[in-house]
Parts: sequence; C-alpha cells; structure tokens
Amino acid sequence: MTPPTKSRLSARLALVSTVSLGLLAGPIAMAAPASAAETSKRDNCSVTAYKPHADNGRGWKNDRKSVRVNFAFKIHCDKGTRVYFNQKMFQEKGRWDVKRIGHVDDSVWVDGTEYIVNDERVSADRHDKFVKVFHTVRIEFKDNDRSKRSSWSSDFDKSPTAYIRVDNGHK
Repeated sequence: MTPPTKSRLSARLALVSTVSLGLLAGPIAMAAPASAAETSKRDNCSVTAYKPHADNGRGWKNDRKSVRVNFAFKIHCDKGTRVYFNQKMFQEKGRWDVKRIGHVDDSVWVDGTEYIVNDERVSADRHDKFVKVFHTVRIEFKDNDRSKRSSWSSDFDKSPTAYIRVDNGHK
C-alpha cells in the first residue's frame, strides 16, 4: 500500500467539502420556495414613521410664537389593500410631561407605497427656543388569505423625537 500523494489528498478534501456544502444547502434551497409561495397568498402591509420636521412657512401665518410641523409616514403593501391608520402627534413639555397635539383617524387605498403628511401647529413655552415632538402611527388592514377566513392584521411605528426651533419673539 502506498501513502496518498498530495494530489489524491487534495481531491479527497475537495470531495468532502463539496458533499458537506450540498448537505447544508439542500434543506435551505428546499425551504425557500415553500415560504415564498405561502407569503404570496397573504396581504402584507407595514408602516414607517419619519422624524418630524418644520415646514418653511408655506400657507400658514408666521407669528414667531409657533411653527408648522410636518408629521410624515409611509405605508407599504405587497398587494392593493384598504389600510386604516391612526396617527397621534405629541409634544414633550418636560421629562414626564407629554401632550397630544394632534390626531388623525383615516383610511387609504395602498397599492405599493403611499406617503402621508399631516401638519400641526406647535407652540413653545414662554422662554423656550425649541420644542420636542414625535408621532406614532398604527395601521390595520384585512388579511385576505385565501386558505383561511379573513382576519385583521396590524403594524405600529414611533418616530424619532425631533427638536424644532421656535423663535418665540426672541432673536
């Protein structure tokens, strides 16, 4: 019996690594088409709340005591779906004091991606130059899965807190 040469040894190692990869990748490849087929039956929607930002005075009186703030969010659906949304806008007055400054309850037909912007007027306290604002958005939509009875699904997102400058009569 002769000892294995370098070329025979490298060929065996290559064969072992190829078989190992095939054994690992086989179950993954088999599972992928099944999960893709299952999700195609369902209506899937998601919401993303964007960081609020100050509007540059388009259409509202600029009284230097308050500012118009845009609260925007995006709804994305894989299929055309009627989506009901509930948006709440908040202003932080202190560490533990949060005041709701606006609320929108509405619905929209989404086929792909829909961007929605709601505006609220935000006022600062007497000597404050900045206000902290954020908003939350909850969506609900009917999941029309063909294999079972229709049921409702939902998603929720909270925006990052934004610091909005309000001159408040000071220069």
